[in-house]
Amino acid sequence: TATTEATISFGDLDPMGIMWHGNYFRLMELGRESFGNIFGLDPMDLYEKGYFTPIVKSVIDHKAPLAYGDTVVIRTRYVPDPAAKIIFHYELLNKRTGAVVSTGSTVQVFLDKERKLQLTMPEVYSDWIANHIPG
Repeated sequence: TATTEATISFGDLDPMGIMWHGNYFRLMELGRESFGNIFGLDPMDLYEKGYFTPIVKSVIDHKAPLAYGDTVVIRTRYVPDPAAKIIFHYELLNKRTGAVVSTGSTVQVFLDKERKLQLTMPEVYSDWIANHIPG
């Protein structure tokens, strides 16, 4: 699990003064980048090794609003899967109240540089799993 924080800015808000629902995806992206930086699963490194990792599924459950100036804690957890895909689960919390404001998940697949879907796990990813995931 990786944890990072972000502060909600004026540009994140909708006309009702709460964070616009689409901006939660941006927070999940911050969490995914933080995880990659901490655990060596950076998308640009994967690209340099011959793979794109596009998101093919993203889900968010909204539970409570965020407002201007709120600090959100983003917890990003890797979810093991035997397939050639990367799955993350996210939990976003209001730092001041501790309330869970949303949960979500993303699924990424591997494409080679010709943008062909990889049905078997690329060696670079299986090596990462062997070095970072117990068991």
